[in-house]
Amino acid sequence: MPNAPDAARVQEVANNGVRLHVRRWPGGPRSALLIHGLASSSHIWDLVAPPLGRVGVEPVAYDQRGHGRSSKPTSGYGFEHTTADAAAVIRATGLRRPIVVGHSWGANVALELAVRHPRLVSGAILVDGGFSSMRDRFDWRTAKAMHSPPPFGGIPIEAFVAGISEHTGLEHTPEVEAVVLSLVRVDGRGRVHPRLARSNHLRILHALWAQDTEALLRRIRVPTLVLAARTREVAPDQAEFARAKAEAARRVRAIDAPVSFEWIEGIHDVPLQRPAAVARRIARFAGDA
Repeated sequence: MPNAPDAARVQEVANNGVRLHVRRWPGGPRSALLIHGLASSSHIWDLVAPPLGRVGVEPVAYDQRGHGRSSKPTSGYGFEHTTADAAAVIRATGLRRPIVVGHSWGANVALELAVRHPRLVSGAILVDGGFSSMRDRFDWRTAKAMHSPPPFGGIPIEAFVAGISEHTGLEHTPEVEAVVLSLVRVDGRGRVHPRLARSNHLRILHALWAQDTEALLRRIRVPTLVLAARTREVAPDQAEFARAKAEAARRVRAIDAPVSFEWIEGIHDVPLQRPAAVARRIARFAGDA
């Protein structure tokens, strides 16, 4: 892929002492604020941003607090803080009512942003997140045990890179490798460490667990598309999760406008697996919103 990440201009935005690393690609006249998920980075959008720009949507992405090249405070990971960060990016970059697009946890942030600050955005797209409440299926102790970060810190970079396909389900390409490497730092001995601290990961996870997504979706007043990923073949160990996701989809479809629901074929990290398809959905929505 031709130099997509290098085409982005870099800017730093401050919000209450937190520095947010922002990247902006060419495009327009519409704009899209792209928000990544838990333990990810703005680079999850590297393959989506260039095709968006080519169809007249200006992409702006940033590393959320605790992630990537942004500040890593030891507190302030509730949605009141993460949505304030998103609002600060919109204002500081001069975006005029962008579409806000969130992936995974980023979708939950986008949902909260659209509810809390409806005048700042013209619509929201929730990519495989923001529509299923974790606490409906687990108590906090179970959610913490199931979704705590894996202890990979300190492994050699060669072993980390070799496991990309196994752990992500994605084809190991140079572009995917670059995105995955953005999630870690490499020490002087060539060993990798996560950029997101475990304690901050758990703070975000608890906020996710406590969020009532259905109640928020019923309060939303801007056009909102829930874009959920699914695959034709479901592994036996994922069958229960797939059933819960289908039930959540049924409940979302029962909500009146302005909320709509669509499936997209792919794995959870569909922005990396099928970036052109994701870009097309965003561009179509931006044209309608």
